[in-house]
Amino acid sequence: MNSPDKTEAIVFQLVEEYLSKNTFFSLEDIVIFINNRVKMNPNINRAGIEAIIKSLIKRRIIIPGTKLMKNNITENQTRKKILNHIKKNPAININEIMKHQKIGSNQALWHLSALEKFQFIRSKKIGNRKIFFACGSNPEFDEIYYYLKIEIVQEIIQFMENNKNALKVTDIADGLKKNHNTVKKYLDIMDDLKLLKIEKEKTRNLYKIDQKRYSEVLKIVKKG
Repeated sequence: MNSPDKTEAIVFQLVEEYLSKNTFFSLEDIVIFINNRVKMNPNINRAGIEAIIKSLIKRRIIIPGTKLMKNNITENQTRKKILNHIKKNPAININEIMKHQKIGSNQALWHLSALEKFQFIRSKKIGNRKIFFACGSNPEFDEIYYYLKIEIVQEIIQFMENNKNALKVTDIADGLKKNHNTVKKYLDIMDDLKLLKIEKEKTRNLYKIDQKRYSEVLKIVKKG
């Protein structure tokens, strides 16, 4: 009698054979194909095949509608480069990927979709952008990765670090020659990320970098 592991290996090998010849598959089609191939094996029946296929789908090893499999997803060199680039540069958007890989939007979307379906990467909507991260990274730090890469956030942090006193929004906006509302928007985001300490001066808020929290965040970001 075949062991469960051996039975799955037989089914998996036949799945690979089927997908090498067929662009897409449905659960019913692939079960029929495998069942016909193992008719002489008394230890494998249709119900068992279907259970194994469903398990492979649940584990995202195969996905109905595509011939791709998890074990060959990175054989495509462009897709492999995209995955490695996302791992090295968390919180990246599709435009950055297109520019880095020198590919068009359709090609980028195809590879990103494949990587996400097989859970090599994940995406998150931040603001009005879809941002990509490698699976395995901690979602708790997604927004920190994203916002610390934005130029105006870096400028605000640098300006505040160069001015040791707590600052009003107008102090920062005037110092950076930036729009008051834009600076206030990013200060609110930084406050939500717990990167700031806020002091009160009558009815106004004064802002300082929370150096302890910011140092901890930088260690996390650099660690990747």
